[in-house]
Amino acid sequence: MKNKRILKGLILLILIGLLVSSVGCNQPKKSLSSFDTPLTLEEKLEDFEYAYNLIKENYPFLEVNKRLHGVDWLANKEEYVERIKNTRTDDEFMMELSNIMRELNNGHTHVVEKEHFKWYHKAYSQDRILFENPWSKVFNEEKVLARYNYSKQEDDEEIGYFGNTNPAFETDIIVPNKVAYLKIHVMDGGRVEEDGKEIRKFYEEIKDYEKLIIDIRGNSGGSDHYWQANVISPLAKEPISVSNYLLVRGDYGNPFYRSRGIKLKPISHLDQDILKKMPEEVERNFQRYWKVTKTIKPKDPIDFRGKIYLLVDYRVYSSSESFAAFCKDSGFATLVGETTGGDGIGIDPLFFSLPNSGIVIRFSSMMALNGDFTINEEVKTTPHVKVSAAPIKDYRYDKAIQYVLNEN
Repeated sequence: MKNKRILKGLILLILIGLLVSSVGCNQPKKSLSSFDTPLTLEEKLEDFEYAYNLIKENYPFLEVNKRLHGVDWLANKEEYVERIKNTRTDDEFMMELSNIMRELNNGHTHVVEKEHFKWYHKAYSQDRILFENPWSKVFNEEKVLARYNYSKQEDDEEIGYFGNTNPAFETDIIVPNKVAYLKIHVMDGGRVEEDGKEIRKFYEEIKDYEKLIIDIRGNSGGSDHYWQANVISPLAKEPISVSNYLLVRGDYGNPFYRSRGIKLKPISHLDQDILKKMPEEVERNFQRYWKVTKTIKPKDPIDFRGKIYLLVDYRVYSSSESFAAFCKDSGFATLVGETTGGDGIGIDPLFFSLPNSGIVIRFSSMMALNGDFTINEEVKTTPHVKVSAAPIKDYRYDKAIQYVLNEN
């Protein structure tokens, strides 16, 4: 009887244990990095040291930053350390780190802010091609998700390009039967097909026009696929190719490059005549290169026979910069306006997370050269025709548009 009572007691304990375990599984799991306890000063400094060294070894534009902005970022280390020491909270640390990264003066290099994390997570975690690649892995680290207080279920929400779910373009007829106008506000990768159908209808309507103005002033980028599929492919009469050299420092990006099938070669393998045309810092500071040739083929071409003009300004950046550079180097369009913003040739910027805080930092990893071997981030893309690029709703006072109207 005693043994039976003992056995019953053991069974009861096991059942209670299972019940408690089951209830526990339904409770929010406390992450190792739930950050209930603020970061210590030592942890903040360790994170900064990690970021500093990664930038030191891998970032491509340190010399460009010196020349364009007079900032020797690496030499400012002690100043940055003191600024980190003066932060009291985790939010202050994140803000100060963000300010420090801004001093690299590159639009692709920054701390990922909390309000933008959702978009990045969805962009790099949902696509089949991108899923489980190095970009996705950074955004799905436990510490990262905890730092940004993020649930993957939020990926199911429709957020568009940084919150935009409207068409990324608009059209107009400036001179009936002569001059058509296409404005692209953003290269929205989520609207390529949807917008493409409407843009193609517009092309069909204006295919006999003398001029087509494509306006990307103020367009800060998005996805190259948008302009390749919706501008070049329908309007091209034959395959169009452009080649660029991209230079790489350090090893952090290796898994990112491998995931895209990029095979880097040592700088020492460059033809010496080619190397002499490149900026001096290439041989001194870079270890590897990639020569990429981008070829865009016609797809159900519209047979537009008029002249194409591309309006650009200093805000043209990232994938819209890639579009501007492609148009200039290929001769696809005449560029009118002001010098662009640069840094658009290559692949997506890379991301890394800080070991203690889980803060994510984005950075540009490749230094692209224009067709004339100048640095795209430094020289940008200069238009064929330089005029004031200030966009004005009344076309009569828009100097870029007026140039196109009056050009023979």
